[in-house]
Amino acid sequence: MKPFLLTVDRWLWKMDTAMVFIAGLMVLAMMFVTGADVIARYAFHAPIRWAFDLVTQYLLIGSFFFAFSYTLRTNENVAVDYFARNIPASNYHACMGAGFLVSAVIFAGIAWVSALDTWEAFRNNDAMMGALIWPTWSAKIIVPIGSIALALRLLHRAFAHGFSIGDEAFREAMGLENSRDIIIKE
Repeated sequence: MKPFLLTVDRWLWKMDTAMVFIAGLMVLAMMFVTGADVIARYAFHAPIRWAFDLVTQYLLIGSFFFAFSYTLRTNENVAVDYFARNIPASNYHACMGAGFLVSAVIFAGIAWVSALDTWEAFRNNDAMMGALIWPTWSAKIIVPIGSIALALRLLHRAFAHGFSIGDEAFREAMGLENSRDIIIKE
């Protein structure tokens, strides 16, 4: 199972890298569109009327949801590690595995419900009124894509923590953080 998890990690890493690249492009687009809107608004008294809708409905949400899985894989997520330093390593990884498994189920549910909502919006030709008429499904699809990517990474992490109990080499190969080893700088 450990070689399989390492192979899956490589595939998930490619997915994470592609998605965080898209998220980065969305942040750049957000900066460009917002900057252009500010210049147009104050220099030429002609704001870009669709800028706010594009930034808030697509770019902001996409930059947020598309970066979730990458953030978890690179251990840059927020974690509260108060108890982690005081329990045995095997208990720590068992608890982390269980927590990631529950989180994977929750995010799979979010992906499922939001995918159903996206499909319904597509089927009904729902649209947002604004400076332009935006189809709502094109904005809503961001949530299930980002959520399923995170659910897959969480499920992978759950199994990785479970199989890393007592195997430090595997833990390192998987890039699993161990809060017990974090040194706090004062």
